[in-house]
Amino acid sequence: MDDELKHAQERLEAKRKLFGIEAPKKPPSQEVLPGYRDYEQERQQAALNRVNSLMEKWKTPLTGEALWTAQCLIVCGLPINPTNEPRVTRTARLSNGSYLRVTFIRTHDHIPLPYRQDRSMVHFLTHKAVLNQSPWLKWEYVNEYLALFNLCEDSGKNYRMAQERFVRVVYMDLMIEHLDPAKKMVEHVKIPLVEGSRISGDVDGEGNWKPMDTAAQMLAASDTARIGQLFYEQMLKDPVPIPIELLLKTYDYPRLQDYAVFIYWRAFAADAESFIPWDYLRDQFDRKDSNPWRWRQEFDRALLTLRFLPEPFTRIVAEARPKGLYIEPLPRGTQFFDGFPKLNGPLVKLS
Repeated sequence: MDDELKHAQERLEAKRKLFGIEAPKKPPSQEVLPGYRDYEQERQQAALNRVNSLMEKWKTPLTGEALWTAQCLIVCGLPINPTNEPRVTRTARLSNGSYLRVTFIRTHDHIPLPYRQDRSMVHFLTHKAVLNQSPWLKWEYVNEYLALFNLCEDSGKNYRMAQERFVRVVYMDLMIEHLDPAKKMVEHVKIPLVEGSRISGDVDGEGNWKPMDTAAQMLAASDTARIGQLFYEQMLKDPVPIPIELLLKTYDYPRLQDYAVFIYWRAFAADAESFIPWDYLRDQFDRKDSNPWRWRQEFDRALLTLRFLPEPFTRIVAEARPKGLYIEPLPRGTQFFDGFPKLNGPLVKLS
């Protein structure tokens, strides 16, 4: 083992002890034959790189930049993996005891529901609508989206990726249902997230839908594209600001992003402590994985990520417990963005 890797592992072990991260169990040491890769060393180095990246972000104050989105997309997560299911339903129990049920509906046989990093496209579109105070999507250049998420603007692959993500979002409808504590229907609405977009395409020989225009041509032809009017009106009643640093640091980990954003918003918006059983959280995000220990580990990772981010993220008090997730409200006056302080919660003097 060379000296550089040895020192890297020593630094990683020190940071594990500092932040309470349990080191993985190692198999008995074996000599790596020439021409073979040492995957354990590579995994250790990748973990170190991620910790170092978070440490650098921890040293840098928040920029105050926010991305705005809808509350229903915070408490009910999009699919993590590609799915051919015609619809995916999530249900969240709100702090007042009522329920919010969101169904993501596929509207084209050959276009799947948005998944993984497609949530960044959703955030981009809802942010533009809130920022411009208009449902009309004035999106002239693809690199506007790429630049926001620090993606290479000179990459043809990234342009195609942005185009594909936009198409999947456009071909998704939402059904939003509000239920009382007894789960009786109170309000129901079925709406597109984006409407009026002009996208031409065809199905190839393998049954996959392919757009016929480039991303630039698609945007030029989509001057009538807009956020669905009813969705826009509901979003403006209670838009959710998310610090850009949180989205950037979790961009490559969509599951981790869902959990970290939820914890941040619950701590910021709530006026009392809350405990959410794991079974409730599975209804909100994903029931594919029924292993309760793995759920706890993923939320532990989300909490660690928040701890590595700058103030006031470090003030968030939450814990992944054996039976569920415990979250305390941030003190009144906590402020992630200028002019947007927390107005409820406990009266605790901020240092």
